[in-house]
Amino acid sequence: MDENYIRYTVVFLLVFVPYLFVSFFVNKPKIKISEAERNSLPGVFKLLWPLLAFFAESLGSFCANLQPSRKSKIEQALKRADIRMSAEQVFAAEVILGLLGFIVGAMFFLALASRGGVAFVIMMISGGVGLMWASNTVYKAAEDRTTSILRSLPFAIDLVSSSMRAGTDFTAAIRYYVSTDKPTLPLVVEFRTMLSQLELGKTRTDALEAMAERISNDVFSSFVDAVVHGIEVGASIVDTMRIQAEEMRRVRFNIAERKAARAASAMIFPIAAFIMPAMFIVMGTPIILRVMSSGLGGLMK
Repeated sequence: MDENYIRYTVVFLLVFVPYLFVSFFVNKPKIKISEAERNSLPGVFKLLWPLLAFFAESLGSFCANLQPSRKSKIEQALKRADIRMSAEQVFAAEVILGLLGFIVGAMFFLALASRGGVAFVIMMISGGVGLMWASNTVYKAAEDRTTSILRSLPFAIDLVSSSMRAGTDFTAAIRYYVSTDKPTLPLVVEFRTMLSQLELGKTRTDALEAMAERISNDVFSSFVDAVVHGIEVGASIVDTMRIQAEEMRRVRFNIAERKAARAASAMIFPIAAFIMPAMFIVMGTPIILRVMSSGLGGLMK
């Protein structure tokens, strides 16, 4: 590949893209965002929020219309992660971070003055990493939040069941749990949202089903289905919740067992790539030096 062509492309990007950014901040539109929405954003999205809000309707919508199935997946992940932004803004973040990654690779290319082909590969890799960063951040936040909810749920069920056995109803027991645990805990936030919906007139069944839809996890959905079914048939909610708590602990134990079983196979690559070569060097170097210093060394040359 012609190095002059790459240099011209890099120089154009290094001049044109910063110009777009500077012109945006000079003519920065007034974009309102609430404190709750800002607190829900991951760090990279907080930093780029004005750009994301500005380019969401144009650049983000264009990319979202090209990938409707992926847009739906991202929207579901945003709901699970409780990130108050749209899928179009995530697509805009992908393009912006991809350009920034490409520019970082271009700056390394100009600093090192390496060969054109190698420089182009470096720029493509850095641009690809930037392109994938936004969606991977959303998926990781959704997974971490769901894991935190499932970890907290058995304890919450036990506490709610104990409160109900003491004579309180289901709503009062949930409110007691919300008041005793950390207010920033994801499960507490979800239960607080459910209580707000109950105060606005939703039925207990509808509020629980809406909570299950927001979390979108099979384990939690089965818990909600069991509780809703118990409410509908008039069964004891306390007994239903106790059985579900035991089932969730069993599921968590099985997941931990599977992860422990995969640990041995996951260690194969690090051992083969890093530990074994170091062992061969430490063990083989004295032998090679001794052979080279003996009479056999002359025969090997």
